[in-house]
Amino acid sequence: MRGQRPGKRCSEQGSVLVVTLFVCTMFGLFLGAYFYLARQQNNLVQRSQGWNGAIAVAEAGVEEALAQLNPGASVLMSWGGALSGMNFSANNWGNPQPGGFYGPQIRTLPSGSVTSSYSVVYTTDTLPIIYSTGYVTIPALSATFSRTVRVTTTNVPLFSAGLVGINGIDFNGANITTDSTNLLYPSLTQGTNGDIATLNGVVNVNSATVNGTVYLGPTATNSLKSAGVVTGGVSNDFNVEFESVVLPQGTSGWVPPNSGTTTFGTNTYQYAFGPGTPNPSLTNDVHMGGGTLNGVNFYVGTNTHVRLLITGNASPSDIKVAGAGTNAGQLTIYMDGPTFKLAGNQTVDGGGTAQNVSYYGTTNNTSAQFTGNAAFVGTIYAPQANLTLGGGGAFWGAIVGNTITMSGNGIFHFDESLVGSGAQRFIASSWQEL
Repeated sequence: MRGQRPGKRCSEQGSVLVVTLFVCTMFGLFLGAYFYLARQQNNLVQRSQGWNGAIAVAEAGVEEALAQLNPGASVLMSWGGALSGMNFSANNWGNPQPGGFYGPQIRTLPSGSVTSSYSVVYTTDTLPIIYSTGYVTIPALSATFSRTVRVTTTNVPLFSAGLVGINGIDFNGANITTDSTNLLYPSLTQGTNGDIATLNGVVNVNSATVNGTVYLGPTATNSLKSAGVVTGGVSNDFNVEFESVVLPQGTSGWVPPNSGTTTFGTNTYQYAFGPGTPNPSLTNDVHMGGGTLNGVNFYVGTNTHVRLLITGNASPSDIKVAGAGTNAGQLTIYMDGPTFKLAGNQTVDGGGTAQNVSYYGTTNNTSAQFTGNAAFVGTIYAPQANLTLGGGGAFWGAIVGNTITMSGNGIFHFDESLVGSGAQRFIASSWQEL
């Protein structure tokens, strides 16, 4: 048998080698292209994550600025006032810069393999404008992504409805009524702005007459018996945040006042402040244990602003604020004890104007009781307190509490003069990326 010629075998082997080299080359090219595309895709993913992350970081800066502007319900600025109602330089924000802004605050955030930070300022305008820039650095790309947002603010009233029970309202009396009036112009007829609201609970209107609207949060419900009346109908879009009360700075240095009686009308007041009254304490920032106030009268004269910190349970006999209009006195109560109570014919009277008495209940204040014929002219903001309004008493002003129970023949008048005045809080009104 004759063997195959060597030249032919070499030619076949060479062809196999060429094909093998070609296949390996193409495989290498395809593999290289695959790795290149995978790397490019990974880079694009990281760039996308960095780009999207920068806006989230910028929003974190906006949140810090809003937290600085809203330090707590009791120290928020008044409607339309200059930036003087609180310490805007606190928390290391510093004094206003020549450009008319506070800050910047620069924060670095933990975020794994990337570095995230933001720089935020807000302007000295009456309604501050917030500028926040978020930065995300990705070491693998040697790239830093930044995005800047501009957020304008507006201020909304602390009292978004006349009577607010965050976790429920229960009207279980025979002739309960809510309406509105204007204590600055008492000759005006009673109005239909006696709105009531709950964020999370149940509004038991029962047989009461609500001269206003019932506002309900997303999970809230209401109950209305056949004899009940709600003139303004029911709205299901109530969605408000209720900040806890923060005591003003320096309350640890407030001291008890010495008693100095004065006579106003037929009452003698053991603690009296203002023109023509004894004020031996030489300060209008006072701290009193709850028991010290029990059964006594407390008087604030014209053109006088008293801030009263109460610790412990308190049941005063009569609190009077004198004057009217721009000459009226003002009393701000910080209730840091568990229970505040008015019974019988005891009263808190803001000189006929609800703006002149502001009651702020801290997280320690869990109860406020008004029984018998007790009357209150002022505002109450106590988001952790359960409020009871019983008997034949009356309330003029505005209330925010955890729950509110009205019984007997109680009546609630929302003071329309509170609209556009009093404590406010800032919220974002517009958002724009620059």
